[in-house]
Amino acid sequence: MRLRRLLPFAFLLALGLAAQDPTLKDTFLQAKTLWATQGDREGATTRFEQVVGALAPKAATLEPAWSQILCESYNWLAVLDDRGAQTKSRAQGRLQALLDLNPDFEVDRALTSQRLATVFDRLKAEKYAPVKFTYSPEGGTLSVDDRPGPPLAHRFLPFGTHKLVYSRPGYTPVELSLELVPRDTKTADFKLTRVSSTVTLYVQPSGAEVLLDGQSLGRTQGHAGPDAAPLVTPLGLRPEDISAAFVIGELTAGKHQLELRAPCHRTKVLEMEANLATPWADHTLEPIRLEASKGLLSVSSAWPGGELFLSGQSQGPLPVAQLPVCSGPYDLLVRFPAGGFYRRITVEEGKALTVEARPKPRLAFLGLEGETEFTGRARFESLLEGLGGRLQQVAFLPAHPGETPKEALARVQASHEAELVLLATPVPDKVIHQVELRVATLEGEEERLLVKPLEEDPLGPLAARLNAVPSLHEPGLGLVLLDLPGEPGPWVLSASEAAQKAGIQIGKALTQANGKPLPSTKALRQVLESARGTVALAQGGPPVTLPIQTEALEIPLGAAGLCYPAVLAQLRLQYAGAKGDEANLIRLNLGLGLMHFHKYDKAIEQLRDARFSNASGVSQGTLDYHTGLCFLRLGSAYQTEATQAFRQALKYPQATLLGPEGPLVAPLARQALEDLK
Repeated sequence: MRLRRLLPFAFLLALGLAAQDPTLKDTFLQAKTLWATQGDREGATTRFEQVVGALAPKAATLEPAWSQILCESYNWLAVLDDRGAQTKSRAQGRLQALLDLNPDFEVDRALTSQRLATVFDRLKAEKYAPVKFTYSPEGGTLSVDDRPGPPLAHRFLPFGTHKLVYSRPGYTPVELSLELVPRDTKTADFKLTRVSSTVTLYVQPSGAEVLLDGQSLGRTQGHAGPDAAPLVTPLGLRPEDISAAFVIGELTAGKHQLELRAPCHRTKVLEMEANLATPWADHTLEPIRLEASKGLLSVSSAWPGGELFLSGQSQGPLPVAQLPVCSGPYDLLVRFPAGGFYRRITVEEGKALTVEARPKPRLAFLGLEGETEFTGRARFESLLEGLGGRLQQVAFLPAHPGETPKEALARVQASHEAELVLLATPVPDKVIHQVELRVATLEGEEERLLVKPLEEDPLGPLAARLNAVPSLHEPGLGLVLLDLPGEPGPWVLSASEAAQKAGIQIGKALTQANGKPLPSTKALRQVLESARGTVALAQGGPPVTLPIQTEALEIPLGAAGLCYPAVLAQLRLQYAGAKGDEANLIRLNLGLGLMHFHKYDKAIEQLRDARFSNASGVSQGTLDYHTGLCFLRLGSAYQTEATQAFRQALKYPQATLLGPEGPLVAPLARQALEDLK
């Protein structure tokens, strides 16, 4: 196998020059033409100066092709300066700048006079010593003082001590220390010892992630050079269609699994046989093409003026029909003139997803009540009017000029132009130093927050609470887990029928996830957040692959960081377009939100009309248990209904509260029945 070689300068020039202003290359070529064919020394000098002025400030980061152009420009300028009496003194400075940039550069001795070439050689000898290198085998990388580069046969290095490391995949690196002094000439011979096989990959598209036995090795980069043509031409491809060579070194004995991932493409898994690892050798695989993976997305809305954004990228105004989209998860956002719509979606390969967008709740500011003057009133009113710029989860509607809060409330209630209202009321005292902020739904659920108008950010707590929207779902695997002291990982308390059929054992700890140790349930949640589609779990034996599924959650009650009127408004908007278990989950959480406001009769209306199809996690048993609690809160007259609801909850032994890992409902329902006796 041939590893990547240094490409010819012309090819590097074609690749690298795109990174700079293309007109700079023209300037460089014009400069050479002006002197070589027209003898225009001043015109040529001016253009070479332009090239140097553009490239010299970023010399350390230049691509090889542009570094070559900069060195040549210094060489030409030295020659041109040496031909003028007034500029002759600058020639040596040009040569010194060239050497500082690249001491291995050789001046064009057909262009450079013998006297100037002698000056160049003297300047080089004053700071640098020549070193001759030999490499066995060739094709590796030479690092000089921790700066990797190509393995050249000859180098000029500054006087002093240098650390040289020669490495190549599949071999043990060799390190040498070299002490250079004036008038010194040294030889560095590298002979590597083979320790493993290597596998070289070329992948389409470039940028694919390479995983070996579940461990990421990095991503393919760039594009292949002309030396890859014999590999790609039979496949109808060009070298620039595939990535540059990606080398897997230190391949241990035995079989291996190679996995390739790229956005918008189907993941490919290849089994590598043991003969690729032993006996030791270099192998090049046939170029690997990943198949495109896309779905179709359609988004519409009954509300006009919406613009669709997918993970921050605008897709144009609604409606959007049959939009080809790379498969995977997205943050779907529709921005409306007033309010917006958000949903976390997953576009599946080869499937069509349709979304009906509805704006987020609108918060109508009714104004600052009363005319009482107090210190900081003008500033506080200005902060209230600008509150909308700080809100992401609700759309803010400012107060109408000249309208009293009472008139504003009547207008909003009659027009239903908002789902929430905000009223600010100064708290009566000798000196007004507090303002009460009241956030309420049009149905009457309200919360009050006292703030001090003279504080630096009096509206900070309100903005934070309005922006906090609890999720109704989390990724899961159909497992109920518990961290137990002394166990190597999360203990499986219960598992769905599908998980058990796949091989998950109840009453045994999980030890690994995707080939890595799994110390806790928190670690598993982190794995689920970054995983795609499936997770491989082990319990001390062979791994079991489980599909990641969406698991239901309850909104937390009594959380100081939430604005519950806004939570209810969000849920009511979500329910308008929901169906099936999703609608039932929203009804459950609506019931919980109403319980938060002690509206138990209204909560029962939500809970009793909901029916879950699932029996584990937040499910039908959860609904029945909360229904029983509501009847208890309504008083002894409803004891029979409460008892019936708790007995219904006992029929679902795998039902939980809060989420799939929350407390089991059945023991709580059993205790409630005992308390009712």
